Amino acid sequence: MTVRNLEFLFRPASVAVVAEPDEPSRYAEVVLANLAAGGFNGTVMSVSARKRALFFMGDEVRLGELDGVPDLAIICASLEQVPPIIAQLGARGTRAVIVGPWMWHKMSNGTIATARKAILEAAQPYLMRVLGPGSGGLVVPARGLNASATPVSIKPGKIALVAQSTAVTAAVLDRAYSKGIGFSTVLHLGASLDVDLADVLDWLAADPDTESILVQFDEVTAGRKFMSAARAAARNKPVVTIRGGPRQGRAQSSGPFTANDVYEAALHRAGWVRIDTLGDLFAAVEAMARVRRLRGESLTILANGHGLGRIAGDRLTRSGGQLGRLSPATLKRLEELLQTRSRLSNPLALPADITATNWGAVLATVLADEHTENVLTVFSPSPFAPSAEVAAAICEVSRKSDHNIFTCWVGGAAMLEAQQIMAAQGMLSHESPEMAITVFLGVVSYRRNRRLLMQIPPSLAEGFSPDMEAARSALGEAMAAGAGQLSVRQARRLLQAYGLAVGEHPLAGSIDKAIACADAIGYPVDLALLLASGAEFPEGAAGLRSPAEIRIAARDLRRRVRTQQPGSRVGAYRLRPGAARSGAPALRLGVADDPVFGPVIFLGPALATGFRGGRLVVALPPLNLILAGDLVTRSGFAEGLPEEDRPALHAAVSNALVRLSQLLTDLDEVTGIDLDPLHAEASGVVVLGARIGVGQSAARLGHRRFAVGPYPKELEQPVDWQGRRLLIRPIRPEDENMLGELLNSLAPEDSRMRFFNSIKSLPRARLARFSQIDYDREMALVAIERGNDGTGHALGEVRAVANPGSTFADFAIVVASAIKGQGLGKLLLQCLLGYCRSRGIAELRGETLDGNLRMQRLARSLGFTVTTGADRGTLDLSLSLNPPEKA
Repeated sequence: MTVRNLEFLFRPASVAVVAEPDEPSRYAEVVLANLAAGGFNGTVMSVSARKRALFFMGDEVRLGELDGVPDLAIICASLEQVPPIIAQLGARGTRAVIVGPWMWHKMSNGTIATARKAILEAAQPYLMRVLGPGSGGLVVPARGLNASATPVSIKPGKIALVAQSTAVTAAVLDRAYSKGIGFSTVLHLGASLDVDLADVLDWLAADPDTESILVQFDEVTAGRKFMSAARAAARNKPVVTIRGGPRQGRAQSSGPFTANDVYEAALHRAGWVRIDTLGDLFAAVEAMARVRRLRGESLTILANGHGLGRIAGDRLTRSGGQLGRLSPATLKRLEELLQTRSRLSNPLALPADITATNWGAVLATVLADEHTENVLTVFSPSPFAPSAEVAAAICEVSRKSDHNIFTCWVGGAAMLEAQQIMAAQGMLSHESPEMAITVFLGVVSYRRNRRLLMQIPPSLAEGFSPDMEAARSALGEAMAAGAGQLSVRQARRLLQAYGLAVGEHPLAGSIDKAIACADAIGYPVDLALLLASGAEFPEGAAGLRSPAEIRIAARDLRRRVRTQQPGSRVGAYRLRPGAARSGAPALRLGVADDPVFGPVIFLGPALATGFRGGRLVVALPPLNLILAGDLVTRSGFAEGLPEEDRPALHAAVSNALVRLSQLLTDLDEVTGIDLDPLHAEASGVVVLGARIGVGQSAARLGHRRFAVGPYPKELEQPVDWQGRRLLIRPIRPEDENMLGELLNSLAPEDSRMRFFNSIKSLPRARLARFSQIDYDREMALVAIERGNDGTGHALGEVRAVANPGSTFADFAIVVASAIKGQGLGKLLLQCLLGYCRSRGIAELRGETLDGNLRMQRLARSLGFTVTTGADRGTLDLSLSLNPPEKA
């Protein structure tokens, strides 16, 4: 679903705890006690759910009397009794429930499945939101709402914690409380029958009380929904996650990658930071509460000793981090301050007898250097400078700086007071250099991932023009013949239609002729057998360097044919180059399907190389050159080549990945691709082996197969309006500032008409949410005019948000105050109507103030029905777009 009615879950004015009187776990008592202890100032009700006697008809369970209608109900009852309780609550007006844990081990899988289905059916008529079953509850500390069974105290703060494990939740909360760290929201998902991780992320992305989000989860069931919410949340707030493995029984992907590989790619694309251990998780909580915005990605290390500095520096560089550099002027000042003739560098080793005062002076000098971006201080016990005094000196300098200062206190009891001082001042402190570096690199990873998050590749090809006629001809031949895989000839035509070179190597009818081919091609070569049936034998020989090796390999392959496929006959031999002229290792590039996230693109070493020369990496389509380049860099396939050769090879493989991604976008008949081997040359890639699977889908899904929707470039529409040249197009993430300028320029009355109250400016979080959308469930069209300097300015915007089934969509529109009444609003709304009709949306709905006469006239001119709204002073607008067909 969406965030519909989630306000009753997160912001209830009244809460009811519903329990069976004979509930043995006493879960209800714990929840009631927590509600009372939390200081919730709304109404709290305790309601019994008694089983009726057998001679009663109707619901098996009857609720007791209620003093009012609770916004939120916590149900503490056996699972089979939950559906009738939900139905009765829904009929009375409750719109959100938390279904707590019950004795799952006493229920069969069939009983549980039946109860879950009944819960959804009971909630659906009332659009009731259900958290659980099996949820440990929800805590919103700032509102005094503790609708949970958590045994740990929780302070108010700016971090949201969402978890699937109650044990992890309790551990994180206890550690955070000991560090003085608070939370905006704590939520345990349970079984996620209705309210799932994506719904919660959508809510938290717009929550003004939440500045960062910490997620613990195992798996999701709807990849596209999750990616939309995950990307929107990370667009404006750091999201850190720790993930367990997928549950047993998960359907496997059809490719060479694992489910964990795909999840890692999805989180990377979503802009999240993934951590591996609970220790890292605890450190991440502290970092989320205390880290400032990075000034850059380099780190300057100060340590009271060479050994500690080297340990920290080595860990940083081995992990891909970057040491900062100090200017000659700063180094000279430090030499004078420390009265040393030793050559100083980064890491900066401080004298063993340095005082606390000089610690502060050195830190201030380093921070004053224009090249300094982030600093790590590493301190171990010293007889010349008590740790508490050093901590106080560091805090004093930090108060005058906006740099991030990561501190590390290596030791035991002697370091406790220093750590407490840092915590009291809201500064980061760690017990080891390794942990400090891990946290720093996590923040750097978030910074880098956000850059990738901004990338929304287009749905139409840019920079090249596929030969669609040739591509569809190759597919059509195979589909007409009922084939599940393209022939060698058809695969070559399809790949060439997308500008991918395919090596053509003649067949040899004998071993002697095969050796002659190898002499012409040049060694090393790869050998494959073609059977008389026309099929290629799945096994081959790679890296053959002489005629003798070819003869030995051919005899061995013929023997395998006789053993594995008795009765088959070898028809020919195919020889192809065994290595690229560039010296780059042979690659394997392809596409396979994941049951949750859909098509996945993979890149790695060719199978024949034995996984030498790089590592297998995956990414979610669609890709542009930036995203493809990130995948190529992560593969490391060119790491062993001369540095001057790498850029051209990276560009060649990146270009091939983009073309492969476009092929998937255009042709949803293609179900899988395996290009192996593939040689990377400076001039481009050469495909030597290709297997391409095809299939006919019931409906043409196109890029809607993807977990990440591309930018719908086909909706771009240049228009002439009032003598001005405009471009009407879907909104993009980089339009955040342009949209902000439009909304901030509105006259107070126009702002009130759009937002139902006058606002001076929208917060950045809302602008980010408005500009980064999932084009499959929401569309926003902006009218843009380019100034003489080439800068774009938004003159108007219209958007529609569809409900989950696309049976209707809600719309809103705004036009710059300076040009209102000149027809741009009508033009934008007509474009939106055309789009909604094409998507099959049945009805478009809107709401306006009764004083907005201009909007009312526009709506009526386009056929909208205008009726009195549910709220005082409002009018409802509705237009039927795709009425249901009459039976």
